[in-house]
Amino acid sequence: MRDEINRVVFYSKHDMSAGMNIKNAEKIIKSYNSSKILDINDVLELFHIKLYFDNEMYLNNWDKSIISDYSATVDSFWRTIRNYFLEINDDNILEYIEFVDYKYTESFWELVNNLSIYKRISPIKLSQLLQNKRMYVRQVLKHKKLVDYYATPIKEYLLKNNDTAEIIISNFEEKSFTDKQKLFFPKSLSSNEIELVVLNYLDTPNANLNYVRLIVKSRDLKLSDKTKLKAKKISKKLNDEILDKGTGTNRGIQVTISKDQKEPVKVDFKDNVLNYSYSLHWLNITNSPNGIFQNFVSLFNYINPQGCIDLVSKSCEIDGFERTLIRSKNEYYNSFKFHEKSLLSHVQLVMYQHYLEGNEISIEEILSYQVNDLLNEIFDIKGLKIAFPSKNISAFEKIRILAPELEFLIKQYKSFTEEGFINFELIQFSSAPLHLSKVLSKVKRKYVYGKGDEFLRLKYYFFSDQSMLSYLEKFNNEKYTNLYSLLRNENVRYNDFKDYQKRDIDYLISNHHLLIDDKKYIRIKNQEFVFVLGKLHFEEVINYWHYPVEIRNQILELESLKMVTIENNLFTHEERRYLNYYLNQKEFSNSLDLRNKYLHGTNSSSPEEQENDYKILLKLIILVIHKIKDDLIVFESEKKNGTDNGS
Repeated sequence: MRDEINRVVFYSKHDMSAGMNIKNAEKIIKSYNSSKILDINDVLELFHIKLYFDNEMYLNNWDKSIISDYSATVDSFWRTIRNYFLEINDDNILEYIEFVDYKYTESFWELVNNLSIYKRISPIKLSQLLQNKRMYVRQVLKHKKLVDYYATPIKEYLLKNNDTAEIIISNFEEKSFTDKQKLFFPKSLSSNEIELVVLNYLDTPNANLNYVRLIVKSRDLKLSDKTKLKAKKISKKLNDEILDKGTGTNRGIQVTISKDQKEPVKVDFKDNVLNYSYSLHWLNITNSPNGIFQNFVSLFNYINPQGCIDLVSKSCEIDGFERTLIRSKNEYYNSFKFHEKSLLSHVQLVMYQHYLEGNEISIEEILSYQVNDLLNEIFDIKGLKIAFPSKNISAFEKIRILAPELEFLIKQYKSFTEEGFINFELIQFSSAPLHLSKVLSKVKRKYVYGKGDEFLRLKYYFFSDQSMLSYLEKFNNEKYTNLYSLLRNENVRYNDFKDYQKRDIDYLISNHHLLIDDKKYIRIKNQEFVFVLGKLHFEEVINYWHYPVEIRNQILELESLKMVTIENNLFTHEERRYLNYYLNQKEFSNSLDLRNKYLHGTNSSSPEEQENDYKILLKLIILVIHKIKDDLIVFESEKKNGTDNGS
């Protein structure tokens, strides 16, 4: 009998255990004899070996002749697997379930599905199997054929079992950062029955806070408001219990103005508090209307150097721990980093507004000047306007005035890009809702996004902190989080990599992304290409006209290879999501809905919360004005340079 611990298991194409598993597989291939198959686990191991070959995963020391010989042997595995499974039926299925190794149970049901073995197993028998501790209903739910065939016993099990709610909630509402396999459920399982399962779950003492939060934010399950409200109350209760136990970690942000500081800004981290200190001297010498507005870019980093909103949620800023947490797929992802940026930008605005008011300057007047005067004077856009509310009214009334004004400002720019002028008559006549995705830029090529499997593969190899290519024992280089930083800082030779890494390095060399120089060091072949990859990894978008011609030419080459796509919207994908998160409920179940809740009277009655909401709205207006201004600057600049960028 084989050593159960060292059995071959296929996890994924990128799993770091692949090399060890393929070495173990080689021993089995060399000694393979179909007449010496002893048990179900031997058969399932053959299936996992076949998965490595199906994915063309081999050892680096295998030449083409060895691969060909081994592949011929592995191809013969299928007949053995098939013949063995055809012996499974209603009388012996329980014996197989009892004997299958835990790491192979999922593959067992995959083969039962693919080979139609389920037709030999009665619904009554499956009902019995579902009560077995070695049986996981989730593995059956991955296969539509099984669910359709065993609809009745599966439904009965789901309605009676305490774990059903978490399975259903996870499938329909949870966001996954990996390729989570879709589950299937009996068609006869009604929405009313699902809601009853959820309600019963909320009444259990062991309800998990993570799943309760998903219920509150649910959309796809179509739960009633009454159920969601119940979940919200339970969520608060469970959350308060955790806080009372003091199991969390506090981290704060502090913003101050220093009278003696020469540097515009200094940042330090002490006692779990991020301290941002701003120079009073700098604020005083930049208190002109343009200087104040520009400080939101150069001093507070609301906008990054390529003219994109830096406050958005980014995938690369979600750390490994956060990816293990349960999140709703319908919510805007409030990662730790996003929350930190949001909080910092808010206190920066509060601090700056306090400073300006002390100097008898109104932030609203600064923003009004930018739109109503400056943009109309400098650029060929006539009549752009925005109206700010009076100082003497409540935050509630200010929001009800300013939220529609923000939408009106965006509609004006949309009209300008479409018709060459602001058609106020058409704007006032149209009652169509504003879709940010339909607001265009004045330039033809604006934002660059990566696309396709090859792009994702190369981005992963060069820049992902999940790739194993960045770690080499020779350098003990835990300081390098990706292959790019390793190759930029160290002289690396081919044999410094382990066998399981060489397969990917070989791919990069054979596809001309890496080369071996005359000193036998591995180097990046095309720096512009990898630069574009890096920008798209860390920023998720490139603002085309903010880069020199060499980078733009590289982008156009990648477009011809279908590795990037170029769009001409005013806002990036993430900027649109960011604005929708704050302004409406079009996309996200956790939206702040600032535009609608104040119009419909569903806002908080707390004056403090209303004042905070007003400051958020001011922040959004600052960002939108910057986006419009940047678009006009790029358009005018490239027009003067004679570049074909007109929309």
